[in-house]
Amino acid sequence: RILVPMVSRREEIVAVRKRIRRARARLRREGHAVADDVALGAMIEVPAAAIAAHALADAVDFLSIGTNDLVQYLLAADRNHEALGELYSPLHPAVLRVLRDVVRTGQRRGKPVTVCGEIAADPAFVPLLLALGLTELSLHPTTLLEVRRTIRGCDLGRLRAAAPALLRARHRDGIEAWLTAHKPA
Repeated sequence: RILVPMVSRREEIVAVRKRIRRARARLRREGHAVADDVALGAMIEVPAAAIAAHALADAVDFLSIGTNDLVQYLLAADRNHEALGELYSPLHPAVLRVLRDVVRTGQRRGKPVTVCGEIAADPAFVPLLLALGLTELSLHPTTLLEVRRTIRGCDLGRLRAAAPALLRARHRDGIEAWLTAHKPA
Protein backbone atom coordinates (compact mmCIF):
# COMPACT_ATOMS: atom_id res chain seq x y z
CA ARG A 1 0.00 0.00 0.00
CA ILE A 2 1.11 3.51 -0.80
CA LEU A 3 -0.44 6.49 0.99
CA VAL A 4 0.02 9.90 -0.64
CA PRO A 5 0.16 12.76 1.89
CA MET A 6 -1.04 16.35 1.52
CA VAL A 7 -3.27 15.63 -1.46
CA SER A 8 -5.48 18.51 -2.51
CA ARG A 9 -6.61 17.51 -6.02
CA ARG A 10 -7.57 14.37 -7.93
CA GLU A 11 -4.94 15.18 -10.57
CA GLU A 12 -2.20 14.56 -8.01
CA ILE A 13 -3.39 10.99 -7.50
CA VAL A 14 -3.63 10.43 -11.25
CA ALA A 15 -0.01 11.65 -11.61
CA VAL A 16 1.17 9.35 -8.81
CA ARG A 17 -0.55 6.37 -10.47
CA LYS A 18 1.28 7.15 -13.73
CA ARG A 19 4.61 7.34 -11.90
CA ILE A 20 3.95 4.04 -10.16
CA ARG A 21 3.17 2.38 -13.51
CA ARG A 22 6.39 3.77 -15.03
CA ALA A 23 8.46 2.70 -12.02
CA ARG A 24 6.90 -0.79 -12.09
CA ALA A 25 7.71 -1.16 -15.80
CA ARG A 26 11.29 0.06 -15.30
CA LEU A 27 11.88 -2.29 -12.37
CA ARG A 28 10.52 -5.25 -14.32
CA ARG A 29 12.78 -4.40 -17.29
CA GLU A 30 15.68 -4.48 -14.83
CA GLY A 31 14.61 -7.96 -13.73
CA HIS A 32 13.05 -7.14 -10.37
CA ALA A 33 9.92 -8.84 -9.12
CA VAL A 34 7.20 -6.24 -8.60
CA ALA A 35 3.62 -6.70 -7.45
CA ASP A 36 1.02 -6.37 -10.17
CA ASP A 37 -1.14 -4.11 -8.08
CA VAL A 38 -0.32 -1.93 -5.10
CA ALA A 39 -3.19 -0.22 -3.29
CA LEU A 40 -2.98 3.55 -3.55
CA GLY A 41 -4.55 5.84 -0.98
CA ALA A 42 -4.97 9.54 -0.35
CA MET A 43 -4.33 11.17 3.01
CA ILE A 44 -7.22 13.51 3.72
CA GLU A 45 -5.56 16.24 5.74
CA VAL A 46 -6.14 19.31 3.61
CA PRO A 47 -9.64 20.84 3.70
CA ALA A 48 -9.78 20.85 -0.11
CA ALA A 49 -9.26 17.07 -0.11
CA ALA A 50 -11.98 16.58 2.50
CA ILE A 51 -14.44 18.68 0.54
CA ALA A 52 -13.54 16.95 -2.74
CA ALA A 53 -13.25 13.47 -1.21
CA HIS A 54 -15.81 12.15 -3.71
CA ALA A 55 -13.47 12.96 -6.62
CA LEU A 56 -10.44 11.53 -4.81
CA ALA A 57 -12.28 8.37 -3.77
CA ASP A 58 -12.88 7.47 -7.40
CA ALA A 59 -9.12 7.60 -8.07
CA VAL A 60 -7.84 5.66 -5.03
CA ASP A 61 -8.22 2.31 -3.31
CA PHE A 62 -8.55 3.73 0.21
CA LEU A 63 -8.67 6.99 2.16
CA SER A 64 -6.95 7.91 5.40
CA ILE A 65 -7.97 10.95 7.41
CA GLY A 66 -4.98 12.72 8.97
CA THR A 67 -6.72 14.43 11.86
CA ASN A 68 -3.81 16.47 13.22
CA ASP A 69 -3.26 18.46 10.05
CA LEU A 70 -6.92 18.44 9.02
CA VAL A 71 -7.98 20.04 12.31
CA GLN A 72 -5.16 22.56 12.11
CA TYR A 73 -5.92 23.62 8.55
CA LEU A 74 -9.68 23.46 8.90
CA LEU A 75 -9.67 25.71 11.97
CA ALA A 76 -6.70 27.87 10.90
CA ALA A 77 -5.11 27.22 14.28
CA ASP A 78 -1.51 26.07 14.62
CA ARG A 79 -1.56 23.11 16.99
CA ASN A 80 1.95 23.93 18.21
CA HIS A 81 1.26 27.59 19.03
CA GLU A 82 0.44 28.00 22.72
CA ALA A 83 -1.68 31.12 22.22
CA LEU A 84 -3.92 29.24 19.78
CA GLY A 85 -4.28 26.11 21.89
CA GLU A 86 -7.96 26.74 22.66
CA LEU A 87 -8.78 27.21 18.98
CA TYR A 88 -7.23 23.91 17.91
CA SER A 89 -9.73 21.24 18.87
CA PRO A 90 -10.89 18.04 17.19
CA LEU A 91 -14.13 18.63 19.14
CA HIS A 92 -15.18 21.50 16.90
CA PRO A 93 -18.55 20.80 15.22
CA ALA A 94 -17.07 21.54 11.78
CA VAL A 95 -14.39 18.90 12.31
CA LEU A 96 -17.01 16.27 13.16
CA ARG A 97 -19.05 17.11 10.09
CA VAL A 98 -16.00 16.87 7.84
CA LEU A 99 -15.07 13.51 9.36
CA ARG A 100 -18.62 12.25 8.86
CA ASP A 101 -18.68 13.46 5.25
CA VAL A 102 -15.39 11.76 4.35
CA VAL A 103 -16.54 8.52 5.99
CA ARG A 104 -19.83 8.64 4.08
CA THR A 105 -18.00 9.27 0.83
CA GLY A 106 -15.80 6.24 1.44
CA GLN A 107 -18.83 4.10 2.30
CA ARG A 108 -20.74 5.19 -0.81
CA ARG A 109 -17.75 4.50 -3.05
CA GLY A 110 -16.81 1.23 -1.34
CA LYS A 111 -13.44 2.58 -0.19
CA PRO A 112 -12.06 1.83 3.27
CA VAL A 113 -11.48 4.91 5.42
CA THR A 114 -8.88 4.94 8.16
CA VAL A 115 -8.32 7.68 10.71
CA CYS A 116 -4.91 8.53 12.11
CA GLY A 117 -3.54 11.23 14.33
CA GLU A 118 -3.88 12.04 17.98
CA ILE A 119 -7.60 11.36 18.17
CA ALA A 120 -7.21 7.83 16.77
CA ALA A 121 -4.85 7.01 19.63
CA ASP A 122 -6.92 8.64 22.37
CA PRO A 123 -9.44 6.27 23.98
CA ALA A 124 -11.61 9.23 24.95
CA PHE A 125 -12.36 9.85 21.25
CA VAL A 126 -13.10 6.23 20.33
CA PRO A 127 -16.90 6.45 20.90
CA LEU A 128 -17.05 9.56 18.72
CA LEU A 129 -15.08 7.92 15.89
CA LEU A 130 -17.19 4.77 16.03
CA ALA A 131 -20.40 6.82 16.04
CA LEU A 132 -19.25 8.60 12.88
CA GLY A 133 -18.75 5.27 11.12
CA LEU A 134 -15.00 4.86 11.40
CA THR A 135 -13.89 1.28 11.90
CA GLU A 136 -10.18 1.45 11.10
CA LEU A 137 -7.78 3.35 13.34
CA SER A 138 -4.10 3.90 12.73
CA LEU A 139 -2.26 4.49 15.97
CA HIS A 140 1.02 4.06 17.79
CA PRO A 141 1.45 0.56 19.21
CA THR A 142 1.86 1.92 22.75
CA THR A 143 -1.78 3.04 22.75
CA LEU A 144 -3.19 -0.08 21.11
CA LEU A 145 -4.24 -2.00 24.22
CA GLU A 146 -6.04 0.92 25.82
CA VAL A 147 -7.86 1.82 22.59
CA ARG A 148 -8.74 -1.84 22.08
CA ARG A 149 -10.22 -2.06 25.60
CA THR A 150 -12.27 1.05 24.92
CA ILE A 151 -13.60 -0.37 21.65
CA ARG A 152 -14.62 -3.58 23.42
CA GLY A 153 -16.53 -1.53 25.99
CA CYS A 154 -18.54 0.33 23.36
CA ASP A 155 -22.01 -0.54 22.15
CA LEU A 156 -21.68 0.18 18.43
CA GLY A 157 -25.43 0.16 17.76
CA ARG A 158 -26.04 2.64 20.56
CA LEU A 159 -23.24 4.91 19.33
CA ARG A 160 -24.43 4.88 15.72
CA ALA A 161 -27.98 5.63 16.88
CA ALA A 162 -26.66 8.57 18.90
CA ALA A 163 -24.59 10.01 16.03
CA PRO A 164 -27.30 12.49 14.93
CA ALA A 165 -27.33 14.02 18.42
CA LEU A 166 -23.53 14.29 18.29
CA LEU A 167 -23.69 16.07 14.95
CA ARG A 168 -26.36 18.49 16.20
CA ALA A 169 -23.98 19.81 18.87
CA ARG A 170 -23.25 23.46 18.19
CA HIS A 171 -20.16 23.84 20.33
CA ARG A 172 -17.40 21.94 22.08
CA ASP A 173 -19.30 21.72 25.38
CA GLY A 174 -22.14 19.85 23.67
CA ILE A 175 -19.72 17.39 22.08
CA GLU A 176 -17.96 16.86 25.41
CA ALA A 177 -21.33 16.22 27.06
CA TRP A 178 -22.11 13.63 24.34
CA LEU A 179 -18.77 11.93 24.97
CA THR A 180 -19.44 11.84 28.71
CA ALA A 181 -22.86 10.33 28.14
CA HIS A 182 -21.43 7.67 25.81
CA LYS A 183 -18.29 6.80 27.71
CA PRO A 184 -17.86 3.00 27.80
CA ALA A 185 -18.39 1.28 31.13
